[in-house]
This record gives sequence, structure tokens and C-alpha cells, in this order.
Amino acid sequence: MKVIYTKEYNKKIVSWEDAINNFNWSLNNNDVVKHNDLGFFVSHRADQIKSVKPILEDLKCKSAHLYFNIITKAKTFGNHKDTMDVWFWQCQGETKWIIEDKTVYHLNSGDLIYIPKGIKHEVIPLTPRVGISMAKE
Repeated sequence: MKVIYTKEYNKKIVSWEDAINNFNWSLNNNDVVKHNDLGFFVSHRADQIKSVKPILEDLKCKSAHLYFNIITKAKTFGNHKDTMDVWFWQCQGETKWIIEDKTVYHLNSGDLIYIPKGIKHEVIPLTPRVGISMAKE
């Protein structure tokens, strides 16, 4: 399979308030969260966000992770491969995606990108941002 980019997939995006509330909910419920000192945060329970539920249904996905950066210098996961197919819905801000070290996509609020498992990619926040990563597993 190949990478698929959909501009303006869905504009009913997750708000900053929803993202922060979800991260706080995850912390309070001892769910998996990740963060670094420079403002990169991940919650593994984005399926709890009301506006994410119809997207999960549309894409036939089961799990959803919330990613947000409050500053652009915060390190993300770098150049990596995922072990499953991933759909990423950009909700706030802008990111640059570099696929296999050559193809570049700029995602804005509402855009969606599909990355098949095993495809090397790097996500660079160009602004503070919120995004939802979804998978069938």
C-alpha cells in the first residue's frame, strides 16, 4: 500500500481544550501518557474525545492516540516506522511529514494522512499542534 494524503478530510476538529482535558483525564485515570520537558505530550485514550468517535467509525479504527506540542522545538519520535497502519488527523496547527526521507507533506487543520506499517516517516511540528493518530488494532 502507499501513503494517502487527504486535504480537508474533516474540519470538525479536536480543540485545544479537548486535547488538554483528554490528557488530564488520562493522567487522572492512570492511563498511558508520554511527555518530555520541552512540551511534547501523548495520550493513548483519544477515543474518549467526543469529536474523535465519528472519525474512528468512518476509518473503521479502534484505537486513537492524542499528540500535541505546545512549542515547535519539542522533540517528537524522530524518523521511525510504525508496526501497524496509521491514520493521522491534523486538528490544530501545522506539521511537516517527511516520508521515506524524500516525499514531503504539509498537514493543516482537518487534513488526514494514511501511513502503511513499515513506512519510515518523520513528523516535524511547524506550529504548536494537536493531532490524532488512529489504528485498527
